[in-house]
Amino acid sequence: MYRRDYIMRQIEFMVEVLQQVTGLAQEKRYQAAMSLIDESLDKLFGLNGTLITRLFGREPLSQLTFGEEADLSQAKLIAAAALLKEAGEIQAEQGAENESFQSFLTALELLLTGLLNHDGSPLPEYAPEVDEMTEMLADWHLPTHLNKLLLRYYHKLGQLDKAENMIFEMIEAEPKDEEILKLGITFYQLILTESDAYLELGNLPREEAEASLAELSAHQIDGF
Repeated sequence: MYRRDYIMRQIEFMVEVLQQVTGLAQEKRYQAAMSLIDESLDKLFGLNGTLITRLFGREPLSQLTFGEEADLSQAKLIAAAALLKEAGEIQAEQGAENESFQSFLTALELLLTGLLNHDGSPLPEYAPEVDEMTEMLADWHLPTHLNKLLLRYYHKLGQLDKAENMIFEMIEAEPKDEEILKLGITFYQLILTESDAYLELGNLPREEAEASLAELSAHQIDGF
């Protein structure tokens, strides 16, 4: 009960903070908006936005909430994703493309980490959309560890065609990576145990999945 009350207070706090950030950004008071974002992230994790984005690609960002209950961890990660998405938009508005890219990347990792542990309860209104975040990053090549999270997320949702896209994007980027190849083979082996209806619903018919599995298995035998 206490934890649930805490989460509800945090959601109310985040709604207020994001409204303030939006207002400051509209007034072009960018420094004030970024300061508010940093203060809010510090309250969540004891780290500001710069320090959190520096962790990207070095350590799993799930470590930020290590040891916490799943619902509290999820709430914090999604709140942080929303804050860093706002930071990325402000940085983009200021022409700071590299900083904006890093903020969006980190926001997406935080969001996916939170959603992969999602308990099915309604998400707060400020939770970013995964498709919106990937669209913001469409002009850049995503790092492998982020594509792996996207693969798990799409698989969890049953969006099998999107999951398959992640596999082949990773293979195209790192064609000699045996771990990625094994990951792809395991994915197809898993989904092929499901019903035809499940595969059709995920826009990946059995024939296509079997053909892709055969292709990856042949690559594994050939050693690329």
